[in-house]
Amino acid sequence: MTRAQPPLITREDLRLALTAGLSAGLGITLGLPDPVYGPLAVAAVLGGTVGASRTLGIQRMLGTLMGGVILLVLYPTLSPILPMPIGVAIALVCTRLFGGALGLHSGYKVAGLVVSIGWTAHSGEITTWVPIRLLLTLLGVLMAWAAIRLFWPSRAIDRRQQLSVQLYREFAHSLREQAALLRQGDGVRGAGGLERRNHLLTLILEHQNQRSDAMKELGNDHLGERLARLWDRQEQLWSELIACYRTLLRLPPLPRRHGSLAHLIEVEAALLEAAADRLETWAGCWPSSPPRHRITAQDEGDSLATAGRNLEAAEMGLFEDAEATALLLGGSGGRRAVACSQVLLALQGFEVAWRATP
Repeated sequence: MTRAQPPLITREDLRLALTAGLSAGLGITLGLPDPVYGPLAVAAVLGGTVGASRTLGIQRMLGTLMGGVILLVLYPTLSPILPMPIGVAIALVCTRLFGGALGLHSGYKVAGLVVSIGWTAHSGEITTWVPIRLLLTLLGVLMAWAAIRLFWPSRAIDRRQQLSVQLYREFAHSLREQAALLRQGDGVRGAGGLERRNHLLTLILEHQNQRSDAMKELGNDHLGERLARLWDRQEQLWSELIACYRTLLRLPPLPRRHGSLAHLIEVEAALLEAAADRLETWAGCWPSSPPRHRITAQDEGDSLATAGRNLEAAEMGLFEDAEATALLLGGSGGRRAVACSQVLLALQGFEVAWRATP
């Protein structure tokens, strides 16, 4: 099978050309010198997603501002006493140091360009050239932000993110339902368990099918790479959660005639509810970073980690009751506790990986 050739001109190319042309025309209409800096800002900022363009625009504005300040401060100070190459080198070192201190990933490169061009080509008009450069950069950034939202906006990424939020909430509802069924006692089964499982599988498949279109809209920048890595971890999370949920659906309820077993059932239900709460929290902050206080599994304020420790303690307490231990180890008695532990490990592993993805 021959691979389809990509189109010669894409919608993104047309959007870039149109926006760059409009920014150049606006600069010329306003009578600003060097209007080329507007299209240059558009080309640098117009990424594959709204978030990427926003971040790149902020980086470019901060870098231009920092380069202008360094140029205005160092040029009058160093140019009379040092040769130009040494003065420019010192200024470039300052841009790298201050850029790193401010957390700029690409902005310090823009600052270096402002320093180099201003020091060498506009040394006689620095006080007027720097504000004009800032204004043209701002116009280019604003036009790029408007273009990414108005001209063929990124719909596949938005749809995939909406599906992610929906899956978090659907799994949270399913786990909460299982916790309620556990507390209801013997013989109570989920009437719509199979339908809910099929619904979850349908959403997961749709989520996976959306990835190919969403990947086309991702830029080759830091944000695009971050989303791609998060999607890998997220798909692994869906696989682990659906496997645990299918196991929970198949398991029969345990008898409650032993106090230790009743306590174990209550602890398992509490863990499932804590897992549901965590998924609901993620639905509200995806794909930005999760709440910082919920990352460390040993944190005493982490309800999910606390539920996991309670489950371990309840399992250890069963060994003091020989009959309860026999019921738990016989047949599928202990598989529910294992499934709950797997839910805990899946959520904690995903959260740590999410936090570690810069």
